[in-house]
Amino acid sequence: MEHIHGTHDIKVVALSFIIAFLASLTALDLARRVNFSKGWKRNTWLFSGSTAMGFGIWAMHFIAMLAFKLPVPIHYNVHLVVISIVVAIVASLCGLYFICHPKMNMAKLCIGGTFMGLGISGMHYIGMAAMEGIHIMYHPYPFALSILIAIGASIIALMLAFQFREAQKGINNLAKYISGGIMGVAIAGMHYTGMAAATFTLSHLNPGNHTVANHDSDTIVIFVAISAVIILGIVLVSSFILDKRLDEEIAFKGAILESVLDCVIIINHQGNIIECNPAVEKIFEYSRQEIIEQNMEKKLFLHSSLSNMSFSTPFIQTNEKWMLNKRFEVTGVRKSGEEFPVEMTITRIKKDGLPVYTVYARDITEFKNVEKTIKQMAYHDTLTGLPNRRMFHKKLEQSLIEAKEHHSTVAVAFLDLDRFKIINDSMGHALGDLLLCGVANRLSGCLDAEDVVSRNGGDEFTIILNDTSEQDVIDTAERIIHSLLEPFNLEDHEVFVTTSIGISMYPRDGKDSETLIKNADAAMYKTKESGKNGFSFYQPASGPGTPHQLQLETELRRALERNEFEVYYQPQFNTNTNEIIGVEALVRWNHPERGMIQPVHFIPLAEETGLIVPLGNWVLRSAVIQCKKWQKSDSIQLSVNFSALQFQNPTIISVIKEILDEADFNPSLLTLEITESIAMDVDYSIEVLRNLKTMGIKISMDDFGTKYSSLGFLKKMPIDHLKIDRSFMSNVMYDSDDAAIVKAIISMAHSLNINVIAEGVEDENQLSFLKDLKCNEIQGFLLSPPVSVENFEVLLQKYTTNMENPL
Repeated sequence: MEHIHGTHDIKVVALSFIIAFLASLTALDLARRVNFSKGWKRNTWLFSGSTAMGFGIWAMHFIAMLAFKLPVPIHYNVHLVVISIVVAIVASLCGLYFICHPKMNMAKLCIGGTFMGLGISGMHYIGMAAMEGIHIMYHPYPFALSILIAIGASIIALMLAFQFREAQKGINNLAKYISGGIMGVAIAGMHYTGMAAATFTLSHLNPGNHTVANHDSDTIVIFVAISAVIILGIVLVSSFILDKRLDEEIAFKGAILESVLDCVIIINHQGNIIECNPAVEKIFEYSRQEIIEQNMEKKLFLHSSLSNMSFSTPFIQTNEKWMLNKRFEVTGVRKSGEEFPVEMTITRIKKDGLPVYTVYARDITEFKNVEKTIKQMAYHDTLTGLPNRRMFHKKLEQSLIEAKEHHSTVAVAFLDLDRFKIINDSMGHALGDLLLCGVANRLSGCLDAEDVVSRNGGDEFTIILNDTSEQDVIDTAERIIHSLLEPFNLEDHEVFVTTSIGISMYPRDGKDSETLIKNADAAMYKTKESGKNGFSFYQPASGPGTPHQLQLETELRRALERNEFEVYYQPQFNTNTNEIIGVEALVRWNHPERGMIQPVHFIPLAEETGLIVPLGNWVLRSAVIQCKKWQKSDSIQLSVNFSALQFQNPTIISVIKEILDEADFNPSLLTLEITESIAMDVDYSIEVLRNLKTMGIKISMDDFGTKYSSLGFLKKMPIDHLKIDRSFMSNVMYDSDDAAIVKAIISMAHSLNINVIAEGVEDENQLSFLKDLKCNEIQGFLLSPPVSVENFEVLLQKYTTNMENPL
């Protein structure tokens, strides 16, 4: 059988390369178009695109076959030609499907390329089989090579198309044309390699009825080429128009994104940054190149602020369900290391395949500062910086809740500055404000960390003392009073101020905040009425028949039976010798449930019920016995307070004599302190006092100058000591009237040969003032508060061994 040989029409061959090139460009654009389409649009592009791409590949193949000229007429079987077209379309569909599959990798690309290559090879050899009038034989090696070339070309085509499918703004034209050229050459190379594998011989079979002759091959070439160009052109132009619109849309969206002041960060499922807007560079101080492909959590945020979130593990597996589309606060970290608050929201981008997320981050530093300022203004006093009334009520409510849970005690103190209005009016509001700030600082310094001090308004302050006892409250009140006695230096002005304090206790005086504050306020006014510069606990204004009064009376009687009282001792000093020369006995009630109760809470009731008589006798007996023990080493004058009821008791002389005899106590070391109220019955008082003097007992007039005292009274009474009331001493440094009264009392006492004791000495200035006036005996918190027996013995030891103590 004689072989026949053909030749190629170079022009038609060139045309086939052009068609292959256009088909390749179409494949690149279609891959991208399908990838960015969703739903029915995606399927429409997939099937219409694969049809156009398949027809383009087939057209290249068919034109290339027509470029091959044989010396015999050739007919083409229409059925096989149509089948070859269908195979080309199916091969293209396979390729596009694999390119645009959401979970694509290199192995799948190779599998898809293999199927596509086999499909293109099938199209080629089915098309060759459509030639009738000749018999074709294939050399095995070139035949196999052509199939390998088809597979390799398909894999290359898929790889290139896959590479460019993600481009949103179009790909670089040069790269696109080079890629299209490579794909076109590869596809054409497969065809011509397959042609080279073929050997043609004449066939004696007659063409069938369904054939087309190539007598006018140029016409067919032109028809097929024009059809292919039109189809591919329509697809490319449509894609170009849509690309232009897409580019415009993307450009518009990009412009919007770049103009957004908040940070917009795109991250993948691993939490790595794949895109960001300029706001990220500005706020976090990184350039775009420094953060792209970096893990967002590690690069931009403080890990501890992200709680149980993590952007370093596959995000979709751990956090997506509970944190998407929600606002939460985290801590951002700038390139400089500065930390700042960030409000973050994360949304998922609707996209097939592995998830991608948009992170919206806003620097809320300014908002936080404003919020802090607003909160400061809402809950703090603008002048002193202390909590205001609103915050105080919130704190007190919380304290009461905790106290109820832990069965503890809370104290509320209400403070009002004495004479502040005079200072404010005479020196101006500016200095008045400075004084309030100074007072606020001193009050804060007198409290523990868990306590609260607030400015209630004007010159009023309120305090919460948490988990406290009555004795602790007394110590704090005395500490506050003492601290405010120091002068305030305000712009070269030395200003003195004192305070009156009222105190209520939870749960004794109230179980809600309003009641406690109201009762503390009432107690404060009681302090004002009692001479200011002191403190008072709240006492209910109850009559003798009220349940509260009856209960307290019952407890007081039981306290006497159960020996719940204790005697405390406050030392008296000689300002010349620096020695302890005496001690005043003061009673305390050690209640089994309420703790240590001060005399102000039970002495008035004891006087009202007559219980003051047995209580006073018990104090005298206890103090005498204790003082007798101390007399073995030191001669200490003992002072004991006597109430008016005790003094009026007909058995007073015999009771005192009995107590002194039982203890074998020297009467000359005993001083009985009486109040001016006994002057109501002068004749009786003088007789009793003379009997006591006959026994050797000394008499001291307590609280002199506050009630019924007069020069005639002093002249008639056998008085040994006068006690200057603390109400005069508290204001003596800045109240000229009080200073004049103190001077007059001391001068008068000296003229009558009566010793003077000043009580309530709180600071060095008062001490110096008294020394200048030759007041030789003092007592007060400057030296020591009332203390227990054990603590007094320590004081006694200290002042006996060290005579250089600082008075």
